[in-house]
Amino acid sequence: MAKPAAGSRIILENKLMKLYRKLRDIEISRQFLGGNLIEYYLRVTMTSIIKKYFVKMQYPYHSIASVNIETTGYCNRKCYFCFFHDRFPKRKQGIMEETTYKNIIDELSKINFCGRLSPHSYGEPLLDKRLPALMEYTKKKLPNCYTQIMTNGDFLTAQLFKQLIAKGVDHFIITNYDDEEKAFLTFISEHCPWHVRVRSYKDFITVDRAGKILNRKSQLHEPCLRPSSQLVINWKGDVILCCNDFYGEYVMGNVNDGNLLDIWNSAKFDYYRNNLIKGQRSSIPICHHCDIEGGIPW
Repeated sequence: MAKPAAGSRIILENKLMKLYRKLRDIEISRQFLGGNLIEYYLRVTMTSIIKKYFVKMQYPYHSIASVNIETTGYCNRKCYFCFFHDRFPKRKQGIMEETTYKNIIDELSKINFCGRLSPHSYGEPLLDKRLPALMEYTKKKLPNCYTQIMTNGDFLTAQLFKQLIAKGVDHFIITNYDDEEKAFLTFISEHCPWHVRVRSYKDFITVDRAGKILNRKSQLHEPCLRPSSQLVINWKGDVILCCNDFYGEYVMGNVNDGNLLDIWNSAKFDYYRNNLIKGQRSSIPICHHCDIEGGIPW
């Protein structure tokens, strides 16, 4: 009878240790940001609830669980596992009109969107100098959405980081694309661990991106739920099939020419969704050799 009691104690100790580490990270971050104790902990609590519950509630109710809006189509890097590498054809580059971005946010506010929103797709978001203002508008109109920025961190400073957090950004995923560690990335992850995750490009599995990056010729037959749950809009305002469509080959509509929700609910979009839900990837050329399993990208 002693073993179950010992096992329960270990489980409890592990839970308490996990809670302690979480509270420690929160307090370290608060002190670095200089936030008011009560206001900051209220924000952290609400953000945690949104991330854990509200985001996953979006899919069954509104279908859209996450949104990627590419405010800039530029990137300063040319990684070998990305379409920006010199071995791939160039695409037209530009930045999204501010009115276009705001119209997208306004449309999402009509369904009280509270899923995950990221102001980027392939372009490096910190190249967009308007980002703090855009994030402020986003949080004003979508106070319950979970905002996350994925960046290479090349243009991130402590001042810009604090400004973006103050404007409503909830979390950063910063990828170091160099082989050596960077002092600033170590600094920011140690001083604001609740809002930052720093990783190396070596830490994640490189995906084939529609079979064009690595030419693996994978052939998956399992369902893909991405077009049914993730809204992806490139800098031109095109609503595209999924995040792997770098060149915008499968455009469902343009938000400058039509209503965003009408595009999302269109028969054209549903045609691709229905095929992919059934696992019929080979029926869509861009999906034929995709090696992404296709779960809902919260």
